Amino acid sequence: MKQPKFSDLVIDAKGTREIRSAMKRAKKIKITINVDEDSLVLLRKMSSETGAPYQKLLNQILKEGLSKRSESRLDRIERELQRIKRKIAA
Repeated sequence: MKQPKFSDLVIDAKGTREIRSAMKRAKKIKITINVDEDSLVLLRKMSSETGAPYQKLLNQILKEGLSKRSESRLDRIERELQRIKRKIAA
């Protein structure tokens, strides 16, 4: 395959702006994370079974996990403190 010359390349500023604008509207942020190989294998297996991209599955799993953590750390500490107070008072 013939390599293009840099002088022949054209910068598409309008197209670039459109792409960046679409990414901004998508409200998704690209990040880099380290995931255990076993977890990634399982996630990709789930992806192939469901037909959904593994990144989308990971996002759904993350959302579900975060929604289950409705109780804050402070709430848990206060609840434990109340339990200890009742135990001491008894």
